[in-house]
Amino acid sequence: MNRILLFISLLLLSNISLTGQIADANTLVLGKINNRVSLAKEITIQVNIRYMTSDTEEYTSNILEDGTFAFGINVREPQYATLIYSREKKLIYIEPNDTLGINIDGGSYPRNVLFGERGGPDNTFLAEYLKENPKELNQFKKVQFRKEIFWYSTLPTQDKDMRNTTPEAFSGKLLTKKDRAFAKLDFYRKNNPNKLTPDFINFMETEFIYDWAYNKLMFGHLYKGRYDLQDSYFSFLDETPLVGGSIGNHLYRDYVLAVVNYRYEKAGDKTDPYVKQYDFATNNLIGNTQAFVQSEMLYKAFLDKKLDSILGRYWAFIDNTEHLGYEEKVNYAYQKASRYAEGSPAPDFTLKDIDENTIQLAQYGGKVVYLNFWASWCRPCMKKMNNLQPFIQDMEKQGIVILNVSLDRNAEDWRRTVRQMDFGGVNVMANGDIDSDIAKKYEVRILPQYYIVNKNGSFAQRPVKNDLTSIRTTLTELSR
Repeated sequence: MNRILLFISLLLLSNISLTGQIADANTLVLGKINNRVSLAKEITIQVNIRYMTSDTEEYTSNILEDGTFAFGINVREPQYATLIYSREKKLIYIEPNDTLGINIDGGSYPRNVLFGERGGPDNTFLAEYLKENPKELNQFKKVQFRKEIFWYSTLPTQDKDMRNTTPEAFSGKLLTKKDRAFAKLDFYRKNNPNKLTPDFINFMETEFIYDWAYNKLMFGHLYKGRYDLQDSYFSFLDETPLVGGSIGNHLYRDYVLAVVNYRYEKAGDKTDPYVKQYDFATNNLIGNTQAFVQSEMLYKAFLDKKLDSILGRYWAFIDNTEHLGYEEKVNYAYQKASRYAEGSPAPDFTLKDIDENTIQLAQYGGKVVYLNFWASWCRPCMKKMNNLQPFIQDMEKQGIVILNVSLDRNAEDWRRTVRQMDFGGVNVMANGDIDSDIAKKYEVRILPQYYIVNKNGSFAQRPVKNDLTSIRTTLTELSR
């Protein structure tokens, strides 16, 4: 394995102009696929850096005839990446200024993978950890819950567990999981002294602590009323630091955002959530963590079309932040907000309805359109659709068009749901779900999502409150 990697390293270094990736890379991932049963000629690494840039970086390497491949990657923070071969995915860990060797058994990928080079021990431990604590790589297979402006997400199995257990029992399971993970890390370090990198140790300790804290907060926030949970339940929030975690770890980022959102809700003033949570970060957080939360509030506010209320914070952030990596995400959202601001033309599209009729947005010129993005697997979407049904007939009499765009993955699931639930309005489906053309046109990244299009075919200002009553009032006023 080492001879192969050394050979590839020398080959890459002597052909920098051919690789295209190496010039800006700070980390090398090198490997070989043995027992190649797949006809795949490429292998890919995806690095999700949406928390910094709003996008995912993708690196692709050709697989040579002898099975070897190589990547040069620009890694900004220690974090997970996804290795994709023959449509199968495996999580790996990468960090700046590292070298990782990967030896794949093509017949049993992603189960049988061996790791080498400097990053080998890190990924060997990670692979064992993930066997006991698997992660769902498809966000849309998770169950999501919205609280104010934050979305909790969890696996369906844990959702069921939360709904069928007591706070004491659930907290006990979380604590046992955390203690077990720390014990395994300590055991590995004792038996493999000086093998794990300091950044990886910090990353995994962040994983254990904030996996525990995030899920404990989610349970308490969702089921506080059911169990009449007192403030003592939430005492762990004061004991779990909001700064100092590995920012590349999604559990740390999610926990910080969840706490900021929880503090906002608990304060009781529900106005200007993005502004108030931005200010909380400014006053209570520091460094990279502060910049991350500030950038998230700006990003979400712009995508939610709250341009005017947050604009002053945007300019303050651009002028003052020392963490320039977040500017790309914030500027992207600002440009999108300007494009989708009130009065901007709504992008036209053509889709088929449930009866195979061609539906085009432009055909509704002269009418107000409530453009509702949903999917049958999205629990909040289904609740919203059900709540909307009693009012659809009345709104249609006012000339309002309820245009439901499904981002379902399976057309039969969509048709069955619409017919069984007797959903009113105009029902169309976009092929490609969240990656469909219309989802990209309208920047739909979470569900449910909606827009209001006025009689002139331009975006209308959405109501300040996101409740059904406010939406109906806005639609009625626009239709007059």
